[in-house]
Amino acid sequence: MHSPGPGSPPESGSSTVTLDDVRTAAKKIAGTVRRTPLIEAPAFPGIPAGRLYLKLENLQRTGAFKIRGATNKIAGLSAEEAKRGVIAASAGNHAQGVASAARARGIPATVVMARTASPLKVRSTRELGARVVLHGADYEEANEEALRRAKAEGFVYIPAFDDAAVIAGQGTVGLEIVEDLPDVHRIIVGVGGGGLAAGIAVAARGLRPNVEIVCVQPEGADTLKASLAQGRVVLGGRPATFADGLATRHVGDLPFRLLRENHARAVVVDDRTIARAVFLLLEQAKVLAEGAGATPLAALLSDPSLAEGGPTVLVISGGNLDPFLIDRVLFAGLSAEGRLLRITATLPDAPGRLAEFLTVAAEANANVRQVVHDRDSASRGPRDVAIAIELEVQDAAHGEEVLARFLEKGWVVQRTDAGSTGVREPVNRVPGID
Repeated sequence: MHSPGPGSPPESGSSTVTLDDVRTAAKKIAGTVRRTPLIEAPAFPGIPAGRLYLKLENLQRTGAFKIRGATNKIAGLSAEEAKRGVIAASAGNHAQGVASAARARGIPATVVMARTASPLKVRSTRELGARVVLHGADYEEANEEALRRAKAEGFVYIPAFDDAAVIAGQGTVGLEIVEDLPDVHRIIVGVGGGGLAAGIAVAARGLRPNVEIVCVQPEGADTLKASLAQGRVVLGGRPATFADGLATRHVGDLPFRLLRENHARAVVVDDRTIARAVFLLLEQAKVLAEGAGATPLAALLSDPSLAEGGPTVLVISGGNLDPFLIDRVLFAGLSAEGRLLRITATLPDAPGRLAEFLTVAAEANANVRQVVHDRDSASRGPRDVAIAIELEVQDAAHGEEVLARFLEKGWVVQRTDAGSTGVREPVNRVPGID
């Protein structure tokens, strides 16, 4: 990692953001942006009982918080700027926010998205009336193209996070949290470029100076912790995480400064824990969160002590989870919760032996999801067949009971871990999940 150089310019020269800026933004976006609910969270495994709340930005118009900052920025454009049209770069949620805000003002919008962007987010952005240009392998490369086009074609560039007006708009999330929960002790929020966390920090700590701000990043895009430790913005490599909303190479200059000023702390979580958090939010809270939106819960799963000390709010920043990812995330979550049992065995290749083997699972009240019957395995004898099965079980303890039942019946079985490809191998792999 290293400090951003000439190839990674800050998106804005704005000097600061104040509580008054956030209050002004709240008035400017009222009626266009939804005030999202703050609900008490259900019990989650391993997390101490206490006052835990979810700020549901997944229920925002466009399905994510980004519309707040984009609306505030675009509403402040002069008539001449609006006539030129706007351009932005985005992994997907900022794209939809810009497209929606531009359409509301009746101005043209172009959004540059990486070629790897979620098809759902690309389609949704186009449906909101924006022209979408696919360019580059990640946000950073898409952003460079957006800056180039802004200069060449005269568009007004709408930053994703490193801009005072954008940050002030995102900060309205913090205003709403403190208004709805005046005694809030801690706010946990995912960080990519840092605009949301910085805005929340300014608003929440402006109203309640002792509020703790905890910033969460995935392992594959975790530059904030190093940046805070070194006192400067640190540039990482190409992001590698399925939480695409947080897949940036560095936080913005202005967000970083605001987070430092407000004594924010940073924690890092892995993709498997994020996937488990997506699963638990869906199952326990009936909330659909994308990877970026689930990182606050992932932080608690990794460190339950983050729920201690007083009312804690998890900012569920978005819910635009690509349908192609949902099944993989769900199965990763089921595996993490011990609800899937995968075992392998070698059986005599004779009529009825497979039925006998599967009967053990039925007697143990385990449902068979999939069976792989392999006569071509190099490890088997000429009269044997290799079997791999995937079973639905009630929980980890039930899985152990099922395994014990096979052993009691004399079957030599081997349990395979959650990452095994013995039964279920996705065609398109997602880093950290498959």
